[in-house]
Amino acid sequence: MLVKYLIFCLIWLLSTAFLTFMGYGLYPETPIFVTGVIACIISWILSFIFTVLRSVTKGEIDTQKLASGNPDYEAYQGDVANHCFSSEDIGGHLYFFPESLVFHSKPNKDKVQVKDWILPYDDITGVRQGPAINKILIESKNGTTDVFAVHNKDKWIKKIRSKMKNVPDPAASGDNAAPPGDKAPPES
Repeated sequence: MLVKYLIFCLIWLLSTAFLTFMGYGLYPETPIFVTGVIACIISWILSFIFTVLRSVTKGEIDTQKLASGNPDYEAYQGDVANHCFSSEDIGGHLYFFPESLVFHSKPNKDKVQVKDWILPYDDITGVRQGPAINKILIESKNGTTDVFAVHNKDKWIKKIRSKMKNVPDPAASGDNAAPPGDKAPPES
Protein backbone atom coordinates (compact mmCIF):
# COMPACT_ATOMS: atom_id res chain seq x y z
CA MET A 1 0.00 0.00 0.00
CA LEU A 2 2.87 2.35 0.80
CA VAL A 3 4.43 1.70 -2.61
CA LYS A 4 1.20 2.66 -4.39
CA TYR A 5 0.99 5.84 -2.33
CA LEU A 6 4.61 6.76 -3.08
CA ILE A 7 4.15 6.11 -6.81
CA PHE A 8 1.00 8.25 -6.79
CA CYS A 9 2.82 11.11 -4.97
CA LEU A 10 5.84 10.92 -7.27
CA ILE A 11 3.68 11.05 -10.41
CA TRP A 12 1.65 13.90 -8.91
CA LEU A 13 4.74 15.91 -7.95
CA LEU A 14 6.49 15.48 -11.30
CA SER A 15 3.38 16.17 -13.38
CA THR A 16 2.54 19.24 -11.27
CA ALA A 17 6.01 20.69 -11.82
CA PHE A 18 5.90 19.90 -15.53
CA LEU A 19 2.43 21.36 -16.05
CA THR A 20 3.27 24.46 -13.98
CA PHE A 21 6.34 25.29 -16.08
CA MET A 22 4.52 24.44 -19.29
CA GLY A 23 1.55 26.62 -18.30
CA TYR A 24 3.80 29.50 -17.29
CA GLY A 25 5.69 29.21 -20.58
CA LEU A 26 2.50 29.23 -22.66
CA TYR A 27 0.68 31.88 -20.60
CA PRO A 28 3.30 34.14 -18.96
CA GLU A 29 0.69 36.82 -18.14
CA THR A 30 -1.13 34.40 -15.79
CA PRO A 31 0.13 34.54 -12.18
CA ILE A 32 2.31 31.56 -11.27
CA PHE A 33 0.02 30.73 -8.32
CA VAL A 34 -3.02 30.30 -10.59
CA THR A 35 -1.01 28.25 -13.07
CA GLY A 36 0.29 26.07 -10.20
CA VAL A 37 -3.19 25.44 -8.78
CA ILE A 38 -4.59 24.46 -12.18
CA ALA A 39 -1.56 22.25 -12.84
CA CYS A 40 -1.97 20.64 -9.42
CA ILE A 41 -5.61 19.75 -10.05
CA ILE A 42 -4.97 18.38 -13.54
CA SER A 43 -1.95 16.39 -12.40
CA TRP A 44 -3.86 14.90 -9.45
CA ILE A 45 -6.57 13.65 -11.81
CA LEU A 46 -3.99 12.17 -14.21
CA SER A 47 -2.06 10.56 -11.34
CA PHE A 48 -5.19 9.02 -9.90
CA ILE A 49 -6.25 7.59 -13.27
CA PHE A 50 -2.75 6.20 -13.89
CA THR A 51 -2.55 4.61 -10.41
CA VAL A 52 -5.99 2.97 -10.68
CA LEU A 53 -5.33 1.66 -14.20
CA ARG A 54 -1.96 0.29 -13.08
CA SER A 55 -3.57 -1.46 -10.10
CA VAL A 56 -6.33 -3.00 -12.23
CA THR A 57 -3.95 -4.25 -14.95
CA LYS A 58 -1.59 -5.75 -12.34
CA GLY A 59 -4.53 -7.58 -10.74
CA GLU A 60 -4.27 -5.68 -7.46
CA ILE A 61 -7.94 -4.72 -7.79
CA ASP A 62 -10.03 -7.76 -8.66
CA THR A 63 -13.01 -6.33 -10.51
CA GLN A 64 -14.69 -9.76 -10.80
CA LYS A 65 -14.58 -10.25 -7.03
CA LEU A 66 -16.10 -6.83 -6.48
CA ALA A 67 -18.94 -7.68 -8.86
CA SER A 68 -19.78 -11.02 -7.27
CA GLY A 69 -18.73 -10.67 -3.61
CA ASN A 70 -20.72 -7.70 -2.39
CA PRO A 71 -23.47 -6.65 -4.75
CA ASP A 72 -23.72 -3.03 -5.76
CA TYR A 73 -27.08 -2.38 -4.16
CA GLU A 74 -27.41 0.99 -5.87
CA ALA A 75 -27.49 -0.77 -9.25
CA TYR A 76 -30.90 -2.24 -8.38
CA GLN A 77 -34.26 -0.57 -8.02
CA GLY A 78 -35.33 -0.15 -4.42
CA ASP A 79 -36.15 2.30 -1.67
CA VAL A 80 -35.96 2.93 2.06
CA ALA A 81 -37.89 0.41 4.16
CA ASN A 82 -38.12 -0.95 7.68
CA HIS A 83 -38.29 -4.69 8.35
CA CYS A 84 -40.82 -4.86 11.17
CA PHE A 85 -40.64 -7.37 13.99
CA SER A 86 -42.69 -7.57 17.19
CA SER A 87 -39.85 -6.22 19.31
CA GLU A 88 -38.21 -3.72 16.94
CA ASP A 89 -37.93 -2.40 13.42
CA ILE A 90 -34.72 -2.68 11.43
CA GLY A 91 -34.04 0.19 9.04
CA GLY A 92 -32.54 -0.34 5.62
CA HIS A 93 -33.46 -0.64 1.95
CA LEU A 94 -35.66 -3.12 0.08
CA TYR A 95 -34.34 -3.94 -3.42
CA PHE A 96 -35.65 -5.70 -6.52
CA PHE A 97 -32.79 -8.00 -7.56
CA PRO A 98 -33.27 -9.97 -10.81
CA GLU A 99 -34.42 -13.19 -9.09
CA SER A 100 -35.28 -12.14 -5.54
CA LEU A 101 -36.46 -9.44 -3.19
CA VAL A 102 -33.60 -8.32 -0.92
CA PHE A 103 -33.65 -6.28 2.29
CA HIS A 104 -30.26 -4.77 3.14
CA SER A 105 -30.17 -3.33 6.64
CA LYS A 106 -28.22 -0.42 7.99
CA PRO A 107 -25.91 -1.15 10.94
CA ASN A 108 -27.82 -0.85 14.22
CA LYS A 109 -26.92 1.37 17.17
CA ASP A 110 -24.21 -1.11 18.24
CA LYS A 111 -22.70 -0.98 14.73
CA VAL A 112 -23.84 -4.55 14.05
CA GLN A 113 -24.77 -5.32 10.44
CA VAL A 114 -27.67 -7.74 10.16
CA LYS A 115 -27.45 -10.35 7.41
CA ASP A 116 -29.44 -9.56 4.25
CA TRP A 117 -32.98 -10.90 4.06
CA ILE A 118 -33.43 -12.58 0.67
CA LEU A 119 -36.67 -14.03 -0.70
CA PRO A 120 -36.75 -15.42 -4.27
CA TYR A 121 -39.80 -14.33 -6.26
CA ASP A 122 -40.66 -18.04 -6.75
CA ASP A 123 -41.07 -18.40 -2.98
CA ILE A 124 -43.49 -15.49 -2.56
CA THR A 125 -47.06 -16.76 -2.18
CA GLY A 126 -48.76 -13.45 -1.55
CA VAL A 127 -48.37 -9.78 -0.87
CA ARG A 128 -51.02 -7.54 0.64
CA GLN A 129 -51.60 -4.38 2.60
CA GLY A 130 -50.63 -4.48 6.23
CA PRO A 131 -52.54 -3.34 9.30
CA ALA A 132 -50.92 0.11 9.34
CA ILE A 133 -51.14 2.74 6.65
CA ASN A 134 -47.61 2.21 5.30
CA LYS A 135 -47.07 -1.53 5.87
CA ILE A 136 -47.08 -4.45 3.47
CA LEU A 137 -47.16 -8.16 4.30
CA ILE A 138 -45.11 -10.58 2.20
CA GLU A 139 -46.04 -14.24 2.60
CA SER A 140 -43.66 -17.02 1.62
CA LYS A 141 -43.90 -20.74 0.86
CA ASN A 142 -42.36 -21.66 4.21
CA GLY A 143 -45.38 -20.13 5.98
CA THR A 144 -43.77 -16.97 7.31
CA THR A 145 -45.13 -13.50 6.81
CA ASP A 146 -42.66 -10.63 6.78
CA VAL A 147 -43.84 -7.10 7.47
CA PHE A 148 -42.21 -4.05 5.88
CA ALA A 149 -42.92 -0.37 6.34
CA VAL A 150 -42.51 1.38 2.98
CA HIS A 151 -43.46 4.57 1.19
CA ASN A 152 -46.07 4.19 -1.60
CA LYS A 153 -47.19 0.73 -0.49
CA ASP A 154 -49.54 0.35 -3.47
CA LYS A 155 -46.61 0.69 -5.88
CA TRP A 156 -44.60 -1.84 -3.87
CA ILE A 157 -47.45 -4.35 -3.88
CA LYS A 158 -47.97 -3.95 -7.63
CA LYS A 159 -44.23 -4.27 -8.37
CA ILE A 160 -43.81 -7.36 -6.15
CA ARG A 161 -46.86 -9.00 -7.74
CA SER A 162 -45.42 -8.32 -11.20
CA LYS A 163 -42.20 -10.13 -10.17
CA MET A 164 -43.98 -13.13 -8.64
CA LYS A 165 -43.98 -16.25 -10.82
CA ASN A 166 -47.31 -17.64 -12.08
CA VAL A 167 -49.43 -15.21 -10.08
CA PRO A 168 -51.62 -12.83 -12.09
CA ASP A 169 -51.90 -9.19 -11.11
CA PRO A 170 -55.60 -8.56 -10.36
CA ALA A 171 -55.38 -5.00 -11.69
CA ALA A 172 -53.95 -6.21 -15.01
CA SER A 173 -56.70 -8.80 -15.57
CA GLY A 174 -59.50 -6.43 -14.63
CA ASP A 175 -61.15 -8.80 -12.16
CA ASN A 176 -61.28 -8.43 -8.40
CA ALA A 177 -59.87 -11.87 -7.64
CA ALA A 178 -56.88 -11.62 -5.36
CA PRO A 179 -53.71 -13.62 -6.04
CA PRO A 180 -53.13 -16.71 -3.87
CA GLY A 181 -52.24 -15.72 -0.32
CA ASP A 182 -53.99 -12.37 -0.61
CA LYS A 183 -57.25 -11.59 1.07
CA ALA A 184 -60.04 -10.79 -1.32
CA PRO A 185 -61.65 -7.36 -0.92
CA PRO A 186 -64.90 -7.43 1.03
CA GLU A 187 -68.02 -7.58 -1.10
CA SER A 188 -70.70 -5.01 -0.45
